[in-house]
Amino acid sequence: MAWRRVGLMLCAALAGGLTALAPLEQAVQAGYAQLEEAGAWLRQLSLSGAGGNVLAWALVLLVSCLPLLLLVLPRGRGRWHGEDLLLPGCALLFPVLAFCLVNPTWQPSPIFPEVWMLAAFGIWEMGLVSWLVLRLLRGLEEGTIEKVSAVLRVLLVGCAALLVFAAALHGSRAVAAAVDGPAPEQIAMGQLITGGPFDRVMSAGSLWLTAVLALAELVPNLLAAWVLLLAADLTDALALGPFSGESAARCAATARRCRLAIQLTLALALGGNLVKLALVGVIPQVQFSLDLPLLPLTLAAALYLLCRCIQRGKELQEDNDSII
Repeated sequence: MAWRRVGLMLCAALAGGLTALAPLEQAVQAGYAQLEEAGAWLRQLSLSGAGGNVLAWALVLLVSCLPLLLLVLPRGRGRWHGEDLLLPGCALLFPVLAFCLVNPTWQPSPIFPEVWMLAAFGIWEMGLVSWLVLRLLRGLEEGTIEKVSAVLRVLLVGCAALLVFAAALHGSRAVAAAVDGPAPEQIAMGQLITGGPFDRVMSAGSLWLTAVLALAELVPNLLAAWVLLLAADLTDALALGPFSGESAARCAATARRCRLAIQLTLALALGGNLVKLALVGVIPQVQFSLDLPLLPLTLAAALYLLCRCIQRGKELQEDNDSII
């Protein structure tokens, strides 16, 4: 299981690095080109005659009604709840999107049609994903502890993979920006943001030092992913019993590691700014971060307190058992 998670984190990091190298603008244009082809095909089918027009609208309505099938499927799904209102909303939104796709002049943003159309389809998909998440939470209300812990473990590992993906994405972009050097307007002025002479800092070593400092700022996000993986491991022990001997031992080890994650996060935040302060005028770009990385600190502190509460509950249970 540990090797699988390590492989998943490596794949997430690789995906983030490759995504940073992908041309985002060309990807957006390619995605909109596919939508344009579908809209042109529907428009051509609609203009072919009355039969073609009826067939085009029938296809649009058929696709629009697909989310409504989730109101009756699967069998025995139970009664409807508030989150099920998202499905009719998505069904009503799709014909509007199809109409704007077939008739681009009716789009609210004719200057940037690709941005508006991709955002609109993204909102439509977000509605379906939101329904899925709420439906999943509804199903867990009466689930067993084994089922709840299994779902929680998957969510924690998935969130950790997303953090690693985001860290690799931003890290690759930061390294690329640092290696490329200062912006053209800074070169034209003959000096950098820090005010130092340009010819004193334009060296390969200083650029790579900037890249290393940019990567160091991503370590707190990786520590946050590590904390989520620690929480995923803890769910396995808690599923067997929150006050069992194995749970108490696992909580003690997890609390120590969470404290270590907090210490490393604070040390990196303070040490990184001190190093940048000492290197002003040596590296081409200096960006100070005066706020603390709240995400890793909050996650590590919350898990640390949870472990301490479980340990305290275990001690109280042992005291009560000794009295009885």
